[in-house]
Amino acid sequence: MAQRLALASILSGYLTWHNSGDAYNVVSDNMPIVKVNDDDSLLKEWASEMYGAPADAAPECSFFNFSIRYNANLCNHFVLGRASAMPRQAVHRALRCAAQHETECILSPEIGLAVPAAFVFDARGEVQTVLGPRLLPLQDSEQQHVRLAPPDGDGLTDTLTVEFHKTVRAEFLDGESKALRTRVFSGNDAYCIQLLRFAFEPKCWKQLD
Repeated sequence: MAQRLALASILSGYLTWHNSGDAYNVVSDNMPIVKVNDDDSLLKEWASEMYGAPADAAPECSFFNFSIRYNANLCNHFVLGRASAMPRQAVHRALRCAAQHETECILSPEIGLAVPAAFVFDARGEVQTVLGPRLLPLQDSEQQHVRLAPPDGDGLTDTLTVEFHKTVRAEFLDGESKALRTRVFSGNDAYCIQLLRFAFEPKCWKQLD
């Protein structure tokens, strides 16, 4: 099973870097922009949650594999506010996918939630829902080469190395309290939030930031 976020000491030679102002991201003109949900629904229906589904039905996790980016169709503050009203179902899905694949980072499109959100887990298994994170200036934040791998991949042929900040300061809508919060994230939590920002096209963040 692949480890989703791992430190990497060697930078792959085929990567091109672009300083976006909040992180160094891989630049690729060949990554198609796709919808999170084909019908533009806020939350995709899962067969495993329907009435009569087996109690042990596997969650329909669809992990980001770096071959696409998600579009900005639902990247606005009105929709983000609507999404904050359904955190329990989204968190439940994130918990199921995290448990099945032993990862501490879940992105909203991976559970069929069309607005940008990251679900990060602490050592006790408690989850923080980070909706629409905007990165704020933070002094002395070092950068680290991070090897990314889909949690359901082999961790060898499907990895990508990027350069992320080790610590980020983010303003976000808290999925639990519905309040606007500012928090400093470090380590894998910081990498997860930067991975979310990479997964959605830049237009999304222009509309939200």
